[in-house]
Amino acid sequence: MPELFSILVLIASGFYIIYCGMRTKRLRQQLQTEIDKSHDLQKTTEKMEAEFSSQVLTDALTGLPGRKIFEDHLSLIISQSMRYQLTFSVMSLDLHGFKMINDTLGYDMGDAILRQVALRLKNCIRQVDTLSRFSGGEFVFIFSQINKAETAAYIAKRLLNALVEPFVADEQTFYLAASIGIAIFPMDGRDGKTLLKNADLALGQAKLQGRNTWQFYQQEMHTSSRRELILSGSLHDETSYRQFNILYQPYVNVDSRKLACMEAILEWRHPDFGLVTFEEFSQLAEKNNNIMAIYEWLLRNACQDEAKWRQRGFHAGMLSIRVSLKLLEHTHFIQKISSILHETGVDPSHLIFEITESSLLTKIDLVEKMLHMLKHLGVQIAINNFGAGHLPLQHLRRLPINIFKIDRSLVYDIDTNPESEAIVKMIIALATSLQSQVMAEGVMNASQKQVLLSLGCVTMQGPLFSGPVLAGDFNEKLLQTIGEGT
Repeated sequence: MPELFSILVLIASGFYIIYCGMRTKRLRQQLQTEIDKSHDLQKTTEKMEAEFSSQVLTDALTGLPGRKIFEDHLSLIISQSMRYQLTFSVMSLDLHGFKMINDTLGYDMGDAILRQVALRLKNCIRQVDTLSRFSGGEFVFIFSQINKAETAAYIAKRLLNALVEPFVADEQTFYLAASIGIAIFPMDGRDGKTLLKNADLALGQAKLQGRNTWQFYQQEMHTSSRRELILSGSLHDETSYRQFNILYQPYVNVDSRKLACMEAILEWRHPDFGLVTFEEFSQLAEKNNNIMAIYEWLLRNACQDEAKWRQRGFHAGMLSIRVSLKLLEHTHFIQKISSILHETGVDPSHLIFEITESSLLTKIDLVEKMLHMLKHLGVQIAINNFGAGHLPLQHLRRLPINIFKIDRSLVYDIDTNPESEAIVKMIIALATSLQSQVMAEGVMNASQKQVLLSLGCVTMQGPLFSGPVLAGDFNEKLLQTIGEGT
C-alpha cells in the first residue's frame, strides 16, 4: 500500500511539474506579447511626437515654416540687426473674405486656393527672407535689410499684384484681394512680439482703406486701437443708446415739390470721443454681434417718429433705413421687423430698406431669399450707392428691387463729365425697364439738378435741399427752405 501511495505521489508530482512548465511557458508568451505591445506603443508614440513636431515647425497645408520657426528666425534677425545696426520689415498679409470660400464651397476648395496663394507669395521673396502662414488666410513675412520705406512699399505692392490674377480650383475661377500691414525694425518695435503686434495694427488700418492696400504702422494706431476697445465696450451697455441721435435727410420730388422720403441716419455722441458715425460703430457692432440690438433701437425709434409726424399732420413720404448684410443673416430679422411695425402702427409699404450694392456681391442666395421675404412683408427694397460697385446685372433679375439710388460719386460731376452723365442715363433706363424708381444722392447745386431732371430723375437728396435734421426740427420754415431748393 505504501508503495502504491509513493507511485501516486510521483505521478502527481510529474503532472504538477508538467503543469508548472506549461504555465511558465504561457506566462513567458504573455510577457513577450506585452513587451511587443510596449515596443509598438513606444514606436507609435515616437511617430506621433515626430509628426506633431513636424506640424509645429511646418505648416502641413502649404509646406511653409510654422510659427515656431518664424518666431525663432525673427529673434535671430533682431539680434543680427542690433549688432550690425540694420533695419528690416515685418509684414502681415490677410486675404479678404477667405472665410466665405470655406463656408460656401468647403475647406477642400479653400485649401487648394491657399496652396496656390502660398506658392505665388513664395515666388515674391528672396532666400534670405521668411514667409509663414499663421492661420486661415493670414501670411507673415520678414524682409531682411530693408533700408527705405519706399522699398518696403514696393515689396508690398509686388505681393498684392501677385494675387491679382484669378485662381482656379476644381474648374472654378476665383478673384482674391488682400491687405498688408508693415512694421519696421527698430522704429516700430525692438522685439518680435511688438513688431508682430504693430504689423497687425497696421493691417487693420489697411483693411479700413479698402482692398489691395498696404499701411505702415504709426504710433497713432495705438490710439485708434484704444478707441475701438472703448467704443466696443460701450456698445455692450444699453445705457449708451441714450447717446444715440437719429437724423433725417429728406428726398424731394422736384416736380411736385413734396417730400418723397426721409432717410434715417443714426449717429452717436460719445462722452469721450464726440461724434461717432454710424459707419464706424456699426462695424464694431457687427464684430461684437450686437448689431441686431442697435438696429431694433433704430427701427423702433424711427417708426415712432414717423407715427408722431402723422399725428401732427406732417406727411414725410417714405421712411428709408440702411440694412447691412449681417442683419440679413440674422435668424430673427424678419420677425423683429414685423413686430416693430405692428407695435408702432407703421404701414410696411411706407418703409424702404436700403441694401448697398457692394453687399450684393457676396452671399447672393441668402440676400435673394431675405429680400423676397421682406417684399412679402410689404417693405420696399432699394439698392444704395448704385453705380459705385460692380454688381453683375444678371443678379438684378433675381432681386425684387423697387428703387435704384444713384451714387453721389456719379452725381458730383454729372454737369461737367459726359461719362458720368452717360452712366446715370443708363442707370435710369435700366430702372425704367425693370419698372423701378430712381433717386439721386448728393445733389449740391442747380446745375446738377437740371441735368438729372433732363435725364428723367425727379427724386433727389442733397445739400441743395436740406442736410440731416433732428425729427423735432421739421417745421414750416424748414419745409419752405426745402421747397425753395426745388
